[in-house]
Amino acid sequence: MKDLNRQPLLRLTLMLILGIVIGDTWGDGIPVWVWLCFSAITITIAIILGRRSSLLQGAGIMVATITIGITVITLENQKTTPVESLEELSYEAVLMSEPIVRGKTIRCDLTITKINGQALDHPIKVKAGIMRDTITNRWQRLHLGDGIKAQSMLDAPKAFYAKSNFDYVRWLRTHGFRSQTFIYYSDWQKAAVSLSSLSLFERTKLHALRLRQKLLSHYRMLGLDEQQYAVIAAMTLGEKSQLSRQLKDDYSVTGASHVLALSGLHLSIIYAVLTLLLGRSRRWRWLSQGAILLGIWMFVVLVGLPTSAIRSATMLSVYSVCLLLNRQKASINTLSFAAAVMLLANPLNLWDIGFQMSFMAVLAILLFYRTLYYLITLRNVVAGWLWGMTVVSLAAQIGTAPLVMYYFERFSSYFLITNFIVIPSATIILYGAVAMMLAMPFLALQQLIAKGLVAVATILNDTLATFARLPWASIEGIRISTMQLYLIYILVVSLTVLSAYLLKITSHTRFKTKSKYTNGVDV
Repeated sequence: MKDLNRQPLLRLTLMLILGIVIGDTWGDGIPVWVWLCFSAITITIAIILGRRSSLLQGAGIMVATITIGITVITLENQKTTPVESLEELSYEAVLMSEPIVRGKTIRCDLTITKINGQALDHPIKVKAGIMRDTITNRWQRLHLGDGIKAQSMLDAPKAFYAKSNFDYVRWLRTHGFRSQTFIYYSDWQKAAVSLSSLSLFERTKLHALRLRQKLLSHYRMLGLDEQQYAVIAAMTLGEKSQLSRQLKDDYSVTGASHVLALSGLHLSIIYAVLTLLLGRSRRWRWLSQGAILLGIWMFVVLVGLPTSAIRSATMLSVYSVCLLLNRQKASINTLSFAAAVMLLANPLNLWDIGFQMSFMAVLAILLFYRTLYYLITLRNVVAGWLWGMTVVSLAAQIGTAPLVMYYFERFSSYFLITNFIVIPSATIILYGAVAMMLAMPFLALQQLIAKGLVAVATILNDTLATFARLPWASIEGIRISTMQLYLIYILVVSLTVLSAYLLKITSHTRFKTKSKYTNGVDV
């Protein structure tokens, strides 16, 4: 209980999560204004109770946090209600992603701004499939940010993973999609579409994604082949659409998929590069840290605001403030703050796989790293570094393995070995990508760096492909229910608490024994 009391933000975040779960299940049955009033009343009562009893005030704050969770999820559910039509609609839309060829169709994300000539107050995000015209190939002129006029029926999102724990409909709602549609090849045309109905955030994101496409086009000009380009684009700019199914499977089977998602590893490297470039002067540290954080958040927007990158950027922001104030840097409180901010911004993040995996990995590292690391005392620097990397991988695996089994029905057997290859390779690729961008004025130097990145990406892909084909590379067909998932985590928490208790007793016994002998000598 004392450990929990030292983590007040963890308690608040857990109550917020509880409120979100309750609100998602039963919140729609009560009007939002009732929940808003109840939240205001409980907060007021908590403030009043604080003058009489800290215990009563704490209970009031917990209840208020739960009602806030219920309120935000109820509001979000109302904004993301599915949209469907019984007949074809004529509409104007903006492409919010670069079209991807999938068989006889192209897939893209649309934001509908007008329906039947009527501007929408709240644009509708749609997952779209457009039939390809193989005669004129005019679809090849469609790109991110282009406007189209089209007509089709809008359908409510439907799940197509019937036997999987992955909820595709929930995933679509989490990412703001309210409908899906199929457009016949003759039922659309490019058009100039006004962006005025899009929010400032959406327009900013669209401009950032256009800039990312220009950078990706620059990658293409450097002569990278498809798979090398796909890995480098995913690791450096978060563009994963070009990854082949085979390449994704190789990374998944070997437990290396985490390097393809922009996360703490990637943003920490960017943070280190920016710190190196902007200096570590104590005199100007407030200004330099502000510039570094601005650069970090600009990068997060550039890569499309993925959940793992937002979590990492939030934690780095808190880390920077703690650094400036000379406070504790990485803690469960910091992680809890990042989670609370993201859940308040979009409570549907709670059901996002990236959100769950990202936070469980970091939480497990914070909980288990020090205990596991000090099980072995190593004086050699290289051995210490290798052991540290092993411990980080083990700790992260404790946190994420149950989720991987739940959603993907597999367990990667060689994750420890492959991480010794993947993490250094990813680090080299990220540093190389930054160097490549800085070398833009010097074409010969840039091409030389690009060749080095190609070599690293090729070795990485080939090595993981080899590991993926080894016997027992992964244990497949693991099926666990939601209740079994909860029970696994309850078991992990129970064993953790028990281990901490036993270590405390052992340390106390050793101290008493030492004191006894010391007193005996003194007498």
